[in-house]
Amino acid sequence: MRSLLFFVFTLSLTVAVLATGCVNTSSKGEDKRVAEKTAAPETAPPGDAEAEVKAVPEPAPPAAAPPADLTLDTTPPAGPARPASPEEQTKKALEPVPVQAAALPQPKSEPVEPVPAPENASQAKPEGKPTRPAGEKTEASPQAEPRQDAAKKGKKDAREATPREKTAAVAVVGDSLAVGVGMTMSQRLEKTGLGCEPLGKVSTGLINKKFFDWEKKLTELVAKEKLSAVVVVMGGNDANNAIGGRQPGTPQWSEAYREKAESFLRIAAGAGVKVIWVGLPAMREAAYNARVVSVNAAAKDACAKVGGCTYMEASTLFTDASGNYVQAKDIGGRKVPLRAKDGVHMTMTGYDLLCGQVLDKLGSAGALPSGN
Repeated sequence: MRSLLFFVFTLSLTVAVLATGCVNTSSKGEDKRVAEKTAAPETAPPGDAEAEVKAVPEPAPPAAAPPADLTLDTTPPAGPARPASPEEQTKKALEPVPVQAAALPQPKSEPVEPVPAPENASQAKPEGKPTRPAGEKTEASPQAEPRQDAAKKGKKDAREATPREKTAAVAVVGDSLAVGVGMTMSQRLEKTGLGCEPLGKVSTGLINKKFFDWEKKLTELVAKEKLSAVVVVMGGNDANNAIGGRQPGTPQWSEAYREKAESFLRIAAGAGVKVIWVGLPAMREAAYNARVVSVNAAAKDACAKVGGCTYMEASTLFTDASGNYVQAKDIGGRKVPLRAKDGVHMTMTGYDLLCGQVLDKLGSAGALPSGN
């Protein structure tokens, strides 16, 4: 009996030991399998892209959207959803999120519709260096000048050469009063085919040679130009200047001025050029007008002593019946101003009237060709 109990105890103990060993072995095997599955990505061969655990750099956004024919498969998988395995969960966590490029511009490789040409495309000039059709003349070519411009240039050259080609020419010399006479005479003689040299210069005369020397100018003029006559309108400034201490308006001054005028006139006479000396018009200021009268008297005496000189009185044009200064005259039934506001110079109407009488005097003196 005792032996039987010992045998049963021993058998129970053996069974218990065996049961414990089976349980532990099963637990260790299960733990080993779980560990192998978890560590699979780290021990997988390098060629397995799904199991490779590396930080993937985020790619730069593409320069263009994916092709238009690319469609994404959004159809849900058939069948009931199953829980992801540990391997699938690990792969999903490590994969980078794809960049959505649907909002980016269209790719440049796509065909672009042609832009319609503007209506005036034929007139548009391409950028860059302009090209000219074959045979077209450039601006640098002397033959490219328009005919109209060439004609104008030819006329201009002809006008400029006309005074040199005239058979007779008149020069107008003197002070500011000569400026106005020269302007109107140029216009009048241009219509008759004769040339005119308007040479009047303001603030000049025969006394002050430091400012301008009329004797020197006339010497150069008659030697250089082919002149038919010289018209002198001068003395307005001389009437205010003394000569060697002799005051204007005195007999001594008048004699000295006569000598100056005579010396000046002999320059033209020596060249065979006729002279018309135009006396100064009456002045509004009485004292100044008295000195002007002395200038006119001295010039008239000088002209009488030099051959080829003719003196012409101008005061009758600018005075009334009593010889007094007038600002305007009745011409053609209306009052026309003939003198400037300063009471010395003339209006253009006054200059033109005086010029007409000078031309008449030139014609009567034989200083102009017949018929002019």
